[in-house]
Amino acid sequence: MNPRASERLASALQIALLVALLAAVALTLLLVMGAASPRAGAAATLRVAPGQAAARLLGAVDGDTLLLAPGIHPGPLVVTRRVALIGAPGAVVDGGGRGSIITVLAAGVRIERLALKRSGDRFEDLDAGVRLSSAPGARLAGLRIEDVRYGIAAERSDDLDVEDCSLAGRVVPSVEAAPEMDVAAGNGIHVWYSRGARIRRTEIRRFMDGIYLSFADSIRIEGCGSSGNGRYGLHTMYCQDNRIASNRFTGNIAGCAIMFSNHLELARNDFMHNRGPRTYGILLRDCSDGFFHENRLVDNTIAVFMDGSNRNRIHGNLVQDDGWGVILFSSCDGNEFAGNDFVNIDYPVALDMRRTDNRFDDGAHGNYWSASAPYDLNADGIGDVPYGPVSAFAFLSKQYPDLAIFGESPAAAALSLAERTIPALRPSEAVDHYPLVRPAGAGVGTRSAAGDLPAAGSSGSNHASGTRRGAPRAAAAGFLLLAGAGALGFARRRGSR
Repeated sequence: MNPRASERLASALQIALLVALLAAVALTLLLVMGAASPRAGAAATLRVAPGQAAARLLGAVDGDTLLLAPGIHPGPLVVTRRVALIGAPGAVVDGGGRGSIITVLAAGVRIERLALKRSGDRFEDLDAGVRLSSAPGARLAGLRIEDVRYGIAAERSDDLDVEDCSLAGRVVPSVEAAPEMDVAAGNGIHVWYSRGARIRRTEIRRFMDGIYLSFADSIRIEGCGSSGNGRYGLHTMYCQDNRIASNRFTGNIAGCAIMFSNHLELARNDFMHNRGPRTYGILLRDCSDGFFHENRLVDNTIAVFMDGSNRNRIHGNLVQDDGWGVILFSSCDGNEFAGNDFVNIDYPVALDMRRTDNRFDDGAHGNYWSASAPYDLNADGIGDVPYGPVSAFAFLSKQYPDLAIFGESPAAAALSLAERTIPALRPSEAVDHYPLVRPAGAGVGTRSAAGDLPAAGSSGSNHASGTRRGAPRAAAAGFLLLAGAGALGFARRRGSR
């Protein structure tokens, strides 16, 4: 054979061998990548036995439905595709105390009917039952989450839908420990930098804050319960246009704190039994243009606390059996209180200034004050004499809190009677020009709590100092004591001459 032909044949064989080798390598890579990448083809419903969830999620495609069988499914799990993760009765995902139990990194994910337990405990990592990051349009329904740092934590995840869930954290609330409580404790539902969330019919307990919203606008919270939390049942920061309706905030260190949030609506909620040295039913700090109506604020240390909050309308609420009804700072302006029932309140209103532009009527109707003893000669349902809800003793007690122990003393009752007789003694210009003679029936509250309150205007006990039925007798006794002391002093002065 020609030497040149032999060389050409050898070169051809080498090239063929190289091509075959490259083809084998490519085929191997394709097989490996195919095994590790999501399954090709149409979406499917996949049944997942305990121990298979992580692998099935890794191989899932958009639109898949993963049905988790009864039993313990080890976590943590990470969802990176638009899938539905649905549990059969008895299906539990156990996070093993490491990280978030389920982390969602895709849009449109559904997680339903699962029990989740044992998240990690790292505050800075937001270890949660379900953590959503840049995962808009998620739906969480029928989840039972317990023994977690955070219940549900969402960041940059718009249009979150949470309904019919139950969340239990690790916080043991303590009135004494509240100011020094571990600030790294997690929240039940934590929403940051997200819009349009809907939270419905969900029970939350034993977190730092039951619901925490920060830079979260157009949020709707309805039919939920938040109780036994270490700080606030609800806490909002820098939020706009949110609506909170028909919820129960009970037995927390404080009911709710609304801070730096405007155009808020609070309607038909119950704020009850929030007790402690610094405890509020509703705390408003730098909140304006809100509408607060038909709420029930019962058995709280302070029903409503307002600082730096303007142009809010507080209408048709029941404020009953609280220590302080409303505390208004001089930084508040243009707020309107009308149609509210103030029943069995130690100090209905307290201000830190004499002059005020806050109004206690709407120009036609005022509020019902159980301590006012109004008279109505023309029987139009409105008292014939304006009522000043800020008593001299309340004004002094606001400046010197230790005086509160004399709240039911004969001297305090005598001072109250003197204020009614001599209007010049009133410490503030705050006046209800149209006080209601009978309760307005304010505070519809949530249906689940109906019927657990004394009727407005009844002699239900006040948690701070008992009923006021003895006030006239105490006032009379106070006047007698003062008159006796004056007569004794006059007699001694004459005797000394």
